[in-house]
Amino acid sequence: YFPWASRQEWAFTLWLLQSCLSMAAVDNLLSLKIMKNVPLSFCSAKELRTRAETLPPGPWWLCKTLVTEYPTKEPPHLFYCNPLNHLLLESHKAFIPWKIWTCAARICHIYDEWLSGDHAWNMQEALPPGATLLGVVLSSDKTNISVMSGNHMGHPLLISLANIDMHIHSKTSLHAYLLLALLPIAKFMQKSTHIHSLLQDQ
Repeated sequence: YFPWASRQEWAFTLWLLQSCLSMAAVDNLLSLKIMKNVPLSFCSAKELRTRAETLPPGPWWLCKTLVTEYPTKEPPHLFYCNPLNHLLLESHKAFIPWKIWTCAARICHIYDEWLSGDHAWNMQEALPPGATLLGVVLSSDKTNISVMSGNHMGHPLLISLANIDMHIHSKTSLHAYLLLALLPIAKFMQKSTHIHSLLQDQ
């Protein structure tokens, strides 16, 4: 929980940083007598902010204007980032393929994770010694980006690592999927609904 001393201190500082309290209000809170009995490694809002700024930053988002073959009402913009800037779930990842059988006779093979499959096993055997197999999971679905400012639509492209345990992937609160890019939905100048749909599908 660096740079915090414990999980309890991390939870408390997370609440402080996400709250609407000013630095003066945080100082007043920390100066209360009841807070003197709480073991905190910082004693002021300035020290709290200084420690928070030592944490690694989030990914840098980039924007690229796409050139379409057919005219559009507005130029579509592609927003993307480098997901490798994120720290993944260290304690819930595996890098060595395995095989599980129901009995010693190896009659029935159990498939429960990506690395337990035959395809992952065969790919790992084809790699040179010392190389590690990493699987990529991509997910995308059309969604509303803004409602009050033009009702814009887009396709968020999410990426995850197949080496992460499956029960972690299903928990949205653990953020196993990261936003990789925001694919635009271009509005073409074609008046025909059928042709307009075909161009969007491309």
